[in-house]
Amino acid sequence: MRGSVVKKGTRWYVKIELDPDPSTGQRRQKWHSGYNTKREAERARIDLLSKFDRGEYVEPSHQTVADYFADWLKATEHTVRPSTFDSYSRNVKNHVVAHIGSVRLTKVDAGVLNGLYAELLTSGRCKPSRTGKGYSPEVVERATELRSQGVSLAATAEQLRAEFVEAEHITKDTLASLLRAGVSTATPARARPGLDRRTVNYVHTIIHRAFKDAVRWGRLARNPADAANPPHGGQKSDGIHAWDAPTLRAFLDASSRANDRLQGLWVLLATTGMRRGEAIGLRWSDLDLDAARLRVVQTIIQTRSEVMIGEPKTTQGRRPIALDRGTVAVLREHRRRMLEERMLIGPDFNDQGLVFHQPDGSWLHPDAVSEMFLRRVRRYGLERLTLHGLRHTWATLALEAGIHPRVVQERFGHSTISITLGMYSHVGPTLHDEAAETIASLFIG
Repeated sequence: MRGSVVKKGTRWYVKIELDPDPSTGQRRQKWHSGYNTKREAERARIDLLSKFDRGEYVEPSHQTVADYFADWLKATEHTVRPSTFDSYSRNVKNHVVAHIGSVRLTKVDAGVLNGLYAELLTSGRCKPSRTGKGYSPEVVERATELRSQGVSLAATAEQLRAEFVEAEHITKDTLASLLRAGVSTATPARARPGLDRRTVNYVHTIIHRAFKDAVRWGRLARNPADAANPPHGGQKSDGIHAWDAPTLRAFLDASSRANDRLQGLWVLLATTGMRRGEAIGLRWSDLDLDAARLRVVQTIIQTRSEVMIGEPKTTQGRRPIALDRGTVAVLREHRRRMLEERMLIGPDFNDQGLVFHQPDGSWLHPDAVSEMFLRRVRRYGLERLTLHGLRHTWATLALEAGIHPRVVQERFGHSTISITLGMYSHVGPTLHDEAAETIASLFIG
């Protein structure tokens, strides 16, 4: 490889002679952008030749960040789960390309990335759309309440604009779309227009992986994300919402008294800590009521556009789970009721072997299940909790009861125990107090 300095007009350029093209044998030259003086160009030439010797030279390219991520997403789509790819695509579009998409890929450094993270933290949240997406559950709930009282769409929109800062631009048309879509389109309200630290840290994770591939593909000499400073985004215990045992008991008792068709699902989620998709993807063939065991071997995955059957994300996700006698009894009763339903449906029943399903046998939509749970919580007058909160509730109660964290990790299908301990660190103070008293009592009278 040879390099020379060339003057064109009033600017100086570095011309790099690369090895001939191995397939055609044709001569290859690369020109690097103009410099003000010959001395600057000479320094650049020496630096470029040095990078070539170290294997760090990257041919100049005008490819932008947006163009690169389009290539990267296309190459990544079939290597990850559909829900993961959906998350990558959404975050890249909204939080990377929307802000630095026009920047040349080779111009991205730690400073550019740190500036991106700072911008996302202060003003990165997407504005609510005209279709109603992006509004908080509180806005949806208040709108539903006003409409149930007979308030017109226009008057409801006016009232929402007065009560909620995030709804200051809502119109009756947007409100109509919002109410048609329901609570599943709502996102948690934020005190400011920025993203939370955990989300920005996740964006950094995506960028780091993408630029790592760019280095492997010869698009970048080094990964600029290695030198960036993303915000710490570890799981925060104050973000974990769970019920105490009396509240959970009150919910299950109310559900039982109401003869809830999904009573078995609520009990299973509450007593096992299973994920939503794992529970509604459970088949009778995966369940052994005599042995009080089940195996998680498939899950129902939801992306923005479709719902599908998939496998657990990790090998730890494919796991056995022990059942208590009470849960086994509830599931036996649930099976009896489902068999009666099936006889009423007759030949139109779509048998997929699922434990929990629609009356016609088809699978339950994950978002619909979450919405049904929230409706029941409001109906029973209990503290608001999402369906995923039942999983947090099981872990919190288990750790507070002295169950070893390793058991919680294996039951939950976490890949490492550090994930479990980091997620439920809020249980620590109680355990530390108990440990202090227990150990001291062994040798202090």
